[in-house]
Amino acid sequence: MSLSLRVEKFGPGKRIHLHSPALRCAFVTLGASINSVKVWDAQRSRWVEVHCAYPGPEETAEDTDYMGCTVGRFAGRVSEGKLTLDGEEFHVSRKPGSPHSVHGGAEGYDRRHWSFLPVETTDVVGVRFSLVSPHMDQGLPAELRIFVFYYIERKRPAALHTEYSAFIPDGSPADATVVNIFNHAYWNLNGVPDANTASNPRWKQPEKVYNMVLKMPCSRVLEGDAAAIPTGVLKDVTGTCLDFRRGKPLGEDIDNQAVLGRNPCGYDHPFLVDGWEAKSKQGMLLNAEAYSPSSRIRMRVYSTFPCMWMHTVNGKPGDANGERGKRYGRHVAVGLEPQYLPDSPKHPTFPSTALRKGEVYFERQVNEFAVLSGSHM
Repeated sequence: MSLSLRVEKFGPGKRIHLHSPALRCAFVTLGASINSVKVWDAQRSRWVEVHCAYPGPEETAEDTDYMGCTVGRFAGRVSEGKLTLDGEEFHVSRKPGSPHSVHGGAEGYDRRHWSFLPVETTDVVGVRFSLVSPHMDQGLPAELRIFVFYYIERKRPAALHTEYSAFIPDGSPADATVVNIFNHAYWNLNGVPDANTASNPRWKQPEKVYNMVLKMPCSRVLEGDAAAIPTGVLKDVTGTCLDFRRGKPLGEDIDNQAVLGRNPCGYDHPFLVDGWEAKSKQGMLLNAEAYSPSSRIRMRVYSTFPCMWMHTVNGKPGDANGERGKRYGRHVAVGLEPQYLPDSPKHPTFPSTALRKGEVYFERQVNEFAVLSGSHM
């Protein structure tokens, strides 16, 4: 069973390819991003692209929706762009056009070219990205050294592993900060058309994710407003359209405006993973399972994070025609993003996102794929 690695130029940065017999993955230095994930379907003798992104460097740089990017330093939401740490208030960079900080604000980690180190052994092929985030970067205290490691193991060739780690070095002017670093991938297990290349002036829209069956072991969802700013209340999903514990098609309740409270309508909600405790007490848990009946591809997501944020790409244009600037339309992908709870520095009952000198931020995630011959359930 062979593993391989290849590096190529990608605009001002690089693209790194990791191959196994079951997966072909590509990553780019801009945003330490997932650029492509292809799953081998042996039954139909074909590779199926299951991640929505841009194959060319120009459109990748133009993207403002964090497609496949590593986001941080404090990704997710910080309401009003303000937080307090150890009694001191900090003003965090806000997203352009928003009163809140979202995914690190105007100059998040998704906008930066990361350094990288290829990793190739007999048992693992991977790429380790690194970034130095200076003191007061995005308005947050402390210098931070960050690493994102993507890899595929020989013993588990259909699984993409991701490890996030960060620490405050001894020379940092501040001793503490807040950290919530994760990936913002866009998945469509129905498959993304092969003809959607950088040179094609008009792309074919992927099949919307309405048919994809999603199952999540999450009995509570964090209540929030239309901008997904949390109230701090965790609500039971029983009897609501937010209950995915038994699995159901994403399109079944996606237009339930009264409950979902999003405009445009769709899912964009943080769920608490059942059974999560402090990382010292347990390893990775199953966070979500998604399945496409048209491609028969299943993806299981495992992580050490306490929260699974699920969204259905509601902000993409409803009139997308596949031309540049409107390549992808609304609901053509689903985000399944393990992370910490949004706005957590303002909610003492949430799992802490504070990081101090001498501590290490370390979280793991696995996306495991399979092509099934029958039902996924």
